[in-house]
Amino acid sequence: MTQRTYRDACGAARTMDIVGERWALLIVRELVFGPKRFGDLRAGLPTASQNVLSQRLRELEQSAIVRRVQLGPPASVHAYELTERGQQLEPTLIELSRWGAGLPAEPDAEMSTDAFMLLLKALYRPPADAPLTTRLRLLVGTDAFEVGVAPSGISVARGRSGQVDVTVTGTVSALRDLMFGGTPLRSAVSAGDIEVHGDIGAAERFFLLFGATSGEQTG
Repeated sequence: MTQRTYRDACGAARTMDIVGERWALLIVRELVFGPKRFGDLRAGLPTASQNVLSQRLRELEQSAIVRRVQLGPPASVHAYELTERGQQLEPTLIELSRWGAGLPAEPDAEMSTDAFMLLLKALYRPPADAPLTTRLRLLVGTDAFEVGVAPSGISVARGRSGQVDVTVTGTVSALRDLMFGGTPLRSAVSAGDIEVHGDIGAAERFFLLFGATSGEQTG
């Protein structure tokens, strides 16, 4: 491996030897919800150069965090996915996302779809007064995610495989405004920023489960 090392026996230092290089942990973030082609990774990390992204992927492969796979059919294409070892980093990413939500973001900073879905897991606040179980499908661009919420927790998975109560379509920016900006769902629908198919009441309740607590900045 060519990346720098702290030469420190501490477990945290050894972890940072592997995922502490610029872009490495964000590549892991982009792969949490499933495999991606190189072009899809570039779309999620638009300010990373192609050369740096390729180098980080090689280093993560050498460290058994990421592996190359072949997707298909119908088209047979090469992609990258997390190994079991790489998947173990998800709780760390969730905690970093939760902690970082308390920091102000640059005004023009964007958020990838996968980063937004990770933020849902980080900032989910289940209701304390009554049980709630809802399944939604979120459509963002060409991506689809199924989200299940219950008092016991939240699940997020890429795909369209199951039955859902409601389907919501919108950009990451529009969805963030609903969850953290105080925009009412019906107003967003009227403005054409959001589309809802199914139980709109379930969608309205869903978007109230992610309110930022004191000090948190999500946009």
